[in-house]
Amino acid sequence: MSLRLSSCLVVCFVLAFAHVAHAVSQTTLAVAAASDLTPLEIPLGSSFGKTHPGIHISWVTASSAMLSQQIRNGAPYDVFLSANAQFVDELASNRNLLTESVTSYAVGRLGVLWRDGKHHPLSNLAAPDVRFVALPNPKLAPYGVAAQQALEHAGIWSRVRSKVVYGENVRQALELFESGNADAVLTSDSLLRGRNADLIPADWHSPILQKAGIVAKTTNLDAARRFIRFLSSPAAQDIFAQFGFSRP
Repeated sequence: MSLRLSSCLVVCFVLAFAHVAHAVSQTTLAVAAASDLTPLEIPLGSSFGKTHPGIHISWVTASSAMLSQQIRNGAPYDVFLSANAQFVDELASNRNLLTESVTSYAVGRLGVLWRDGKHHPLSNLAAPDVRFVALPNPKLAPYGVAAQQALEHAGIWSRVRSKVVYGENVRQALELFESGNADAVLTSDSLLRGRNADLIPADWHSPILQKAGIVAKTTNLDAARRFIRFLSSPAAQDIFAQFGFSRP
């Protein structure tokens, strides 16, 4: 065997070994996240990856209520980011989440988007030409509770209630609007960025405090702890702020 061929084989072996070593060292962290965090998946994952290149984030987004139920039933998630603080507190008290890992990471904001893309007083939802109003289901999503509270604060809930169509979560409420099945939608402001939406005053409803925690059965405890700490970092909080969230 020639020296050149031998050297090439050695290089190929080293590269192959390095690739295998990299694959072995890569940790995939399964993060169950509330639907209002859908637009933040890429920026949060990218920012976290800059300081933790060996950890890959795999996102699963759905309503906080659904994800909470899945965790109670043993779903193999590592971290839970809920839009409803109560779900995290309940899971922690039942030892489905590690109590010491529970942290408040953001406060959500509620927005309203109109069919004509213009700004209107919230009271216009009671007008006859507004036939349907999309909201997240208050039984499943804290944004739904906040939306109803805002409409009650505005004194129009009794006139709007019969027009309401419910989505399971904030994203499905928006999909009802986008599909033409609603003339306006009240949902997470994070999903309405860049659409000329109206921001509902924060004091018109209870704070939408969002909490996170580590799933007790995780097999990636160290990576999960790193991600939880990251959520409170300036880098992560800057991303939350860019999408309309405020600090807890």
